[in-house]
Amino acid sequence: MGKNLGCEVVTVLMSVWNTPLRMLSRAIPSILAQTLREFEFLILDDGSDSVTTHDCLREFAARDTRIRLSFEPRLGLTATLNRGLEMARGELIARQDADDWSDPRRLEAQSDYLASHPEIGLVGSAAWTHQDDETALWVVRMPASQAEILDAFWTRNPFVHGSVMFRSPAARAVRGYRVELRAAQDYDLFWRLAESAGAANLEEPLYHYRYSAESVSASRAAEQTRAMRAARLLAEMRRRGEPEEVDAALRAATLGCVGEEGFRASLKQADHVMLAGRYNQAAREYLRLAHSHPASLTAWGKLARLALFSVAPPARRFCFR
Repeated sequence: MGKNLGCEVVTVLMSVWNTPLRMLSRAIPSILAQTLREFEFLILDDGSDSVTTHDCLREFAARDTRIRLSFEPRLGLTATLNRGLEMARGELIARQDADDWSDPRRLEAQSDYLASHPEIGLVGSAAWTHQDDETALWVVRMPASQAEILDAFWTRNPFVHGSVMFRSPAARAVRGYRVELRAAQDYDLFWRLAESAGAANLEEPLYHYRYSAESVSASRAAEQTRAMRAARLLAEMRRRGEPEEVDAALRAATLGCVGEEGFRASLKQADHVMLAGRYNQAAREYLRLAHSHPASLTAWGKLARLALFSVAPPARRFCFR
């Protein structure tokens, strides 16, 4: 395939920042091996200072002309993804996170779905979950219909970020990701896209999500909680027909992320570390939280769950029902 991609239908968009070689060597080949052969693979390096990361990206780009590699200054994930939306040549944009990987049929299945459902602008899928070392955990099922998705947004993100494909004109029409949100930017964008362009999730697990102790969900749980609260406040403004005041929503969300809300965010962070397979690190965090909140049955219960989770793999799925 040549470099002239003017007629491309799909752009796969991936942001990279000092991503370990072992993860890039899983994510990138999973896209290059897709059953849908014609696409643009737009990889934006967000100011990595790792020579290993740079060399890995250049090596892959030299071997496959579908890769379009751009080294950008350090902007952060939100701004880098918006840069990718500006650069993308495809009519459809498929997200791919650098620490996850895709099923070979993913792009074909999602592009076929959007071709046969012109009323839908955003489609995700169910996903396999894995520990950091790629040990399989279980399949996460997401709400499938537009009504179920819109209802779910009020309590959680009904999409796995890296699993989605959306129409680029629809994303540009809502001005992409909000630069004010350094976390949960996908939750906010997908909510706006679902409202304006329609949304669905495929029931087949076409994506593989890796729990990593270094990921945003694990290391910045409090900030993610604040951003999700702000996104809900912005959705309430839209529902009331009011202008969306992002700064006001963030200020109000900050006031809410203290006390019990902050405690729950810390527990969520420890959960993520446990699911990544970092059991000792998770145990220390659960113990710290249990000692700081000795009356919390939740904290002590999570500590007990960790013990079962780490020694009895067959019981892991039962622990999270």
